[in-house]
Amino acid sequence: MNISFSVSTLTGFFITGAVYFLLPAAAFFFLKKYKAAQIYPVIVGAVFYFLSTRISDILSYIFGFSMSFANKSVIAAELVCIFEETARWLAMKYPVTNIHSTRSAVCYGIGHAGLECWIRGFQSFQIFAYGQRLNNSGIESFVSGMNDEKASAVTEQLKAFADHSLFLSFFDLLILLTGFGFHIALSVLIFKKINCEKRWLFLAILLHYCLNCSAWLASLSGSPIFSSITSITVGIVIIFIAAKIINLKECIDEILYPLDNSVPSE
Repeated sequence: MNISFSVSTLTGFFITGAVYFLLPAAAFFFLKKYKAAQIYPVIVGAVFYFLSTRISDILSYIFGFSMSFANKSVIAAELVCIFEETARWLAMKYPVTNIHSTRSAVCYGIGHAGLECWIRGFQSFQIFAYGQRLNNSGIESFVSGMNDEKASAVTEQLKAFADHSLFLSFFDLLILLTGFGFHIALSVLIFKKINCEKRWLFLAILLHYCLNCSAWLASLSGSPIFSSITSITVGIVIIFIAAKIINLKECIDEILYPLDNSVPSE
């Protein structure tokens, strides 16, 4: 099978990878401009994201021991909704994390979303490198020494990467921006409602589940564009819901023009 990456496809993966790496830094330095950037909550967000995703991955392998990798990925995507939001709640519930203001909650969201962005950015650059290697050395450089089944799987995966057009990479960027805003919105939502009933934690889990589940269901259509549009649309709706609950204008004022560092009221 003759497979090659076009220049536009390689460009798309490179640009996507670059934006994945630059967006968290840009968000942090934007806050720094208003003296609102706090590095400790960013670190906490990254650490809690890492721990929650690793726990969900481990459990997905335990629960789906005899299942295919694709099914294990689905299980992990649904379990992570519970662990990411619970981790977010725990991080803001206990003072050791020092998340005591809307500013620090946003920084937590940047750390949480930022580590996810960097992981995906690394994957984009890795695919970019695969494309260059494939164009220069051919498919044999990947499948040499493999059995037929594994070689077929690798070939199909490379073909899927090669078919990922620049147009689809544009949708990837929109998903990136939506996902980044999604994590910040849920971080502020949980922070604002931390002293209220735990139903707000359950709402955050439900909203996260809606995003992951809708993306999975849309992927069954086999259309990358439909799947992307679904993820973007659902993500924007969730951000809008969270913004209405937390009073977005008030939160922006608290970030840019804070009066004090008091904890959120009941």
